Amino acid sequence: MHLLWWICISALHPCPSPLTAYLLLRLRNFVSTVSGIFFIRYNRHLSMSLPFTETFIGMITSPKETIKKSSPASLGDSIIYFIIVIFIYSVLSAGITLLLGPRHPMPFLTPVADIAAAVGFLIGLVIGGTIALLVMGLILHICLKIVGGSGNFTATVRAFALAETPAGAIGWIPVLGLLAGIWGFILLVMGAKEYHQISTLRAVIAIILPIIVIVLLIVLAVMLYIVDPGTMTITEATEFVPRII
Repeated sequence: MHLLWWICISALHPCPSPLTAYLLLRLRNFVSTVSGIFFIRYNRHLSMSLPFTETFIGMITSPKETIKKSSPASLGDSIIYFIIVIFIYSVLSAGITLLLGPRHPMPFLTPVADIAAAVGFLIGLVIGGTIALLVMGLILHICLKIVGGSGNFTATVRAFALAETPAGAIGWIPVLGLLAGIWGFILLVMGAKEYHQISTLRAVIAIILPIIVIVLLIVLAVMLYIVDPGTMTITEATEFVPRII
């Protein structure tokens, strides 16, 4: 972890200012503490039928094969993979933010404060990440069932977790965030197709269905806010919808 940290920092900013160097040092110490709490022998214990590192690299180099090999992974494995990926994304994003110019100096933290901050961050990451993954997975699972998906909820969460790999790989790099989003969308389609035994088109429809519903709800909310239902006929309301959209 330390080697990866310094390689990224050196490549992006070989000569940081004293303040930036200090902030990066504090952030590195924070990362080190969290790593010691969370990543102890993770490659042996935290796996999705494959070691985490192999799964992460596999989703980049050979996603189709990796998705198939990860089929036996449990719900807990999927949650752990997701949390590790967003941890990597969060830490590297924080480093990039500091390199691009910190606006507020980070207060000096004692080793005890470092540990307390790391524990607080880890608890928030685990709880928040787990809730977010399960809620998003539930929404996607309902949509997949609507289009004829045959997989279970665990399979949906697994597909969602694996699709977050690009965020940890390149999502933290400025300008490449959009590319990571597109890449993640493609991986999610591949995972949904494999785990639910549906066509590519149905997988795409299931993924964008929540977006369509949200857009329609926004349009409806705008109409209800702007239009007085008591003074508009059905014909007028029908003619009004295209103008709102």
